[in-house]
Amino acid sequence: MKATNNNSLMVQGNDSITSVNEASYLFGAYVCQELERIGMRYSYRHVMKPLMENDSLTQLELVKITNLKAPTISITLRNMEREGIVRREKNDNDRRETHVFITDKGKKMYAKVLTALDKAEKTMLKGVNEKELKALRSTLEKMSENLRNEIK
Repeated sequence: MKATNNNSLMVQGNDSITSVNEASYLFGAYVCQELERIGMRYSYRHVMKPLMENDSLTQLELVKITNLKAPTISITLRNMEREGIVRREKNDNDRRETHVFITDKGKKMYAKVLTALDKAEKTMLKGVNEKELKALRSTLEKMSENLRNEIK
């Protein structure tokens, strides 16, 4: 079945915006496919990087870093813990606080994730030269800045 981007229906009038939206959607769909191939749920991607960059984080810190809601983080961590990717420990001094640690299995999976992301990036950029990338980057930065200035 062909992946379709329902969000593209919401963009009207500008083919460039539609193309940016479609490329972003397809990149996500490709990454999702690659992550499933290595046995990782797509939803885990939000917490893998922060956990790899820190010895441990509290669930509240993960909520703040990822901008996800606390119940979403809780469910994601429960699934990751069940699969042996993370472990959670209550703080001895404050039992309300739970620290999250990535396991050796999680670290090995993260290495596979980086390989999958690299493959996705290379696939997406196939046939695109440095000059085109530079122009694209400049244009997207301007577009992002325009929107950033309008978001309150």
